[in-house]
Amino acid sequence: MVGKYLETLVDFVARMLYYIDKYKLSFDKAFQYTLSDYRKRLRGYSLKRFYNVSWNVVLNYYKLRFIEEKVYGATKGYKRLVTLWMYYLGNDTLKEIKGYNRFIRKLSKSMPKNIDLDEELSKLDSVSRIAVELSYPKWFVELLLKYMSDSEVTRLLESMNNEFYWIRVNTLKIDVDKAIRLLEAENVSVEQDKDLWYMLKVIDYSKPLYQLELLKEGYIITQDKASAMVVEALEPEENDVIIDMCAAPGIKASLIMQLTENKANMVLMDISRDRVYNMVKLLRKYGVDINRVQIVIADSTKPPISYRANKVLLDAPCTSSGTLPRDPSIRIHLDDIEWVKKFPKLQLSLLKSALRLGYEVVYAVCSLLPWEGEEVVEKIVGSENNVVLERPGIPGSSGYKSYDISGKVVRFFPHIHRAEGFFIAKIKVL
Repeated sequence: MVGKYLETLVDFVARMLYYIDKYKLSFDKAFQYTLSDYRKRLRGYSLKRFYNVSWNVVLNYYKLRFIEEKVYGATKGYKRLVTLWMYYLGNDTLKEIKGYNRFIRKLSKSMPKNIDLDEELSKLDSVSRIAVELSYPKWFVELLLKYMSDSEVTRLLESMNNEFYWIRVNTLKIDVDKAIRLLEAENVSVEQDKDLWYMLKVIDYSKPLYQLELLKEGYIITQDKASAMVVEALEPEENDVIIDMCAAPGIKASLIMQLTENKANMVLMDISRDRVYNMVKLLRKYGVDINRVQIVIADSTKPPISYRANKVLLDAPCTSSGTLPRDPSIRIHLDDIEWVKKFPKLQLSLLKSALRLGYEVVYAVCSLLPWEGEEVVEKIVGSENNVVLERPGIPGSSGYKSYDISGKVVRFFPHIHRAEGFFIAKIKVL
């Protein structure tokens, strides 16, 4: 029975890796898909362990590929990665399972050789060692090293290997003090943010946040601080007409309405009918006045709008490389460099459309890559005669120093701000 349990665990995690790698799924979506595939085989098993093991394997993906190359001389399937994780990294997680040691002995006999991981790492150059030890694509580490010191890149990558959470209090439905009291009653320890009074940093919790009734009822919202800063950069005011070009799932739109006490007028655009349908349900749950919201299902690179709004929010599709603390599967997506490089062209097209739609545009991406941030904005500023770049009135770091616009844009970094990696720029149309 024990062997069957561990074999099921291997099969489950390997299927997750397949979904993440082939279909560019988020970790949670891949987990749900795999649960659906294995539901009958998982009866009576702890889903928490399956989730935690999957998370740890994904987190160590590049380290495991390195081990695989050293042990087998090649990289191959997903199951082999999972068994290597069990052998080299899984002892603390699986040692309490009866029969685990027997399973490991069996694995040892089937491997062509055993390696000393620390010894193998010591043979690597500094860039390769950072990439393998912290489990990121080498090209990603090399790119960051162009803009930061070795020590800072290490701190950044280490910070993205750890989860952290922020909670936004939805003041359309509850005040901050009451929300804090109710959270404390649920054994959720929080700290009110010094920059954004409605944001709470989660210090500790005893059960998953998604199980909180406050969250289910829309009184609180899980939203990263840097994401909220995107909306703050827009400076929404009562009676503003604001276009949100890639609006679904509606988290930022709901914050705009929260900050204006439901007195802004919004046009929410998205290309997906299903995502728009779910967004409207979410906005209603959050207490947004739907009568002040216009929904447009359209490709935002070709917006069917003939008038200019006061303000435009463009939180553009991107690699999501800044969200690694929340979703470790992004590191696997980044292995596909052609996938990575398709985003700047789309972002540039969306930003050009945004400048035709409004007098002030906030452009943001949850990415650490300058290709999606500084370089997109520099191309716009260099090609459009009637625009001016204005530094957003929010706290944060400057952009990467080697770009001329560095001082006029804002970046958030996990190791500095305990927030997701975000790039934010504000452009005014003259």
